[in-house]
Amino acid sequence: MRKLLAILLAFAALSLSGCRAITFSIDDLLSAPKVADEQTAIYQALIESAGRGIALVYPRGGDYRSAFVQYDIDGDGEEEALAFYTVSSLTDSNVKIAVLDRGSDGKWRSQYELAGAGSSVERVMFSGKDTVIGYSAQEYEENAVRMYRYGGGILEPIYEGTYSVLDMADVDGCGSEEITVVRRSGLGLEIEMLKTEQDGSYTAYGLQLEESAAAISGSVFGDYSDRKALYLDVSTESGGLVTEALYLSGGEIVCPTAGGLSMQTQRPAGYLSLDYDGDGTVEIPVLTPFTGYEQAPWGEGEYCTNWFRLSDDGSSLELKSMSYTNLRDGYILTLPNRWQNMVTVSRDQSTGEVMFYSFDSSADPEAGQTVSEAIMSFAASEPSAAASYEEAGYTAFAKTELRSFYVKTLADPDMPLILTMDEIKDNFYIIS
Repeated sequence: MRKLLAILLAFAALSLSGCRAITFSIDDLLSAPKVADEQTAIYQALIESAGRGIALVYPRGGDYRSAFVQYDIDGDGEEEALAFYTVSSLTDSNVKIAVLDRGSDGKWRSQYELAGAGSSVERVMFSGKDTVIGYSAQEYEENAVRMYRYGGGILEPIYEGTYSVLDMADVDGCGSEEITVVRRSGLGLEIEMLKTEQDGSYTAYGLQLEESAAAISGSVFGDYSDRKALYLDVSTESGGLVTEALYLSGGEIVCPTAGGLSMQTQRPAGYLSLDYDGDGTVEIPVLTPFTGYEQAPWGEGEYCTNWFRLSDDGSSLELKSMSYTNLRDGYILTLPNRWQNMVTVSRDQSTGEVMFYSFDSSADPEAGQTVSEAIMSFAASEPSAAASYEEAGYTAFAKTELRSFYVKTLADPDMPLILTMDEIKDNFYIIS
């Protein structure tokens, strides 16, 4: 009791100091040992079954990252445990899976064991009572996926395939999530959406996209009508990207972007579709030259990012916003309306400093009129360089653990094109 009281007093002292308050609850403090004890009991049961020459395997991604995943996989109202491990004495390097259950005496016991489909576990998901596991192995170009159903003491594979993308979301608006599997097939893509039905069976809906796909560079779900749509950024043979949108409707996979719309999304590699502003809708980036760079050879100018959303009826792309996107430093600066077609940009390739200029295409330099004037400069660096930037007149306005972001006004602060600090913060988005 004294030890717990000392912990509480330490947290109270921190909350009264100038530091940001740390939030916690007594339940959090007391539940952690219970979780540890539970996992220890599962581990001991696994050792009794598989022996001591094992190494635990931890999923690399997804919501379940433990080597012991607890979930009710048979619908009896009690959680079973899935344990992932390898056996050092075996030449087979594939992951092993053990299903453990807790008896009426409270003890965990191994009920069933089987070999997985790869040397590591990428992610674990659940669709109803079905267990979906993504595996990877060095000898395979794509990952492997298996869907298992547990009954009669047996964990049985009921679906198997390969994948480049494995994820889940409510793609038909039914209120529950479906499994989406995307794999390369020949020169195109094969998409499957696995829907668990009310009677416990599942239906696999399929679609073949014949558009050339050298690789899948990115994938993200976003709100679309009353459901989620999957946005795939596909690398073309020319090295660029196009985006395909997919969802489930009326018992079939719908791809409104196939053909014409996807061709409108062509852009260089690196510019991925994302919900950069956090409103739930995925935006698709398309590049156009900034003012003054219209005649520059492609790749030698500076580019404005036009962010498009898929229209509600899926028939067109609608312009949502325009921005300057800096992939090197990981940020997006949305251009306010008064900047659009009125401001251009230059970038120092060595320092990464970005300078914005007013631009008047009607100005006549021979008559002494100014075509461009520097108005603002943005920079990013490691936090340790803060003092040098402040000495140079920059102001820090955002930061991450690895980067600090700075701005400096270069023209009269009352100039209409100058952004206020609130405008900068409202239009600035950090991307990974």
